[in-house]
Amino acid sequence: MSHFLFRPNHRHLSAALSGLALLGVLSPATAQTDTPDWSACAAIDADAKRLACFDRLASSGPAALEDDATQAEEQGQTTSNTSTGPVAASQAEEDESTPMINESQPVALERRLKSEQSGERNPFVMRSYKPNYIMPATYTPTDLSRDVYDFEPQHAETKFQLSFQFDWFEDPFGPNTALYFGYTQLSLWQTYNTEFLGSDEDASSPFRETNYEPEVGVSFNTDFSLAGLTFKRSRLSLIHTSNGQGGERSRSWNRLAASTSFGRGHFAGRLRGWYHLPEAGEEQNPDITDYMGYGDLMLAYKWKDQTIAATLRNNLDFANNKGAVQVDYSFPLSKRVKGYVQYFNGYGESLIDYNRSVSRIGLGIALTDWL
Repeated sequence: MSHFLFRPNHRHLSAALSGLALLGVLSPATAQTDTPDWSACAAIDADAKRLACFDRLASSGPAALEDDATQAEEQGQTTSNTSTGPVAASQAEEDESTPMINESQPVALERRLKSEQSGERNPFVMRSYKPNYIMPATYTPTDLSRDVYDFEPQHAETKFQLSFQFDWFEDPFGPNTALYFGYTQLSLWQTYNTEFLGSDEDASSPFRETNYEPEVGVSFNTDFSLAGLTFKRSRLSLIHTSNGQGGERSRSWNRLAASTSFGRGHFAGRLRGWYHLPEAGEEQNPDITDYMGYGDLMLAYKWKDQTIAATLRNNLDFANNKGAVQVDYSFPLSKRVKGYVQYFNGYGESLIDYNRSVSRIGLGIALTDWL
């Protein structure tokens, strides 16, 4: 069996070298075009936009990006200092997805309401209502002693709040209405009141006070403007607040409340008024409105990822004026946790202290704030 042996001559070698030379001239441009620049996508901070950049580059390739740049240049949308590639593409997507902010619109309030709506559509998500926080470090110079306690309260204690809401019936009175349920629990915990931490007596870290506040009512989503403010939601509510105690420590009251939420730009607020419903029989605190007043006003401002809010109460009695102010400030610590600072001064921090003025400063963390 004969074998065919290829023996290259000088003509074959010349052709091969010419081909290699031509390939060497073309290969740098070709390699630069075919090799995706992944590092540009990795430099994008926002998770969603970074992922969109990677998806776009992986699925379309650099050729598609060049086509986009060529098309933009033909439409007169590029300038001499406009960059192309993944960074420019992701920037264009950011510009499309981020609307221009009109300061006359309630931007912060609308974001909060949209967040509530998205949570309502997900059965595995619990919608926040009031801020959810825990402050392990709080201090009050106020003497917290009361005859009803079987321990001597310390000035340092832990304060935390849990609050959620959900709509249990939608559109009961037509579109944009809902029957809702809300629950808030506020606790004051004598965490450091133990003999181990230097207390004169072993009080076993008791909860000095816990207030339970369920409420039900109807929500009306609105969209009207007045005095430069846009009003987005109104509510009629029945609110019960109790400390769950018996005997002399028992405190509770019921209210019929009406509220409206409004906003403008990064500013939002809620104005709420209430009527104290008298209880059948003997009330533990019939004078509670003398200290808690007939309503409250919450004002909040969103600046980047920080929120500062103030809640004001007053009995509107100029002869015997009493009220309270609470200031909350939150700032980001991580993607899901915020640093939280709170200052309170006045009456009604809790039901057991409704008729005693308390001042307190606290530091901790929050999962949600007002905005």
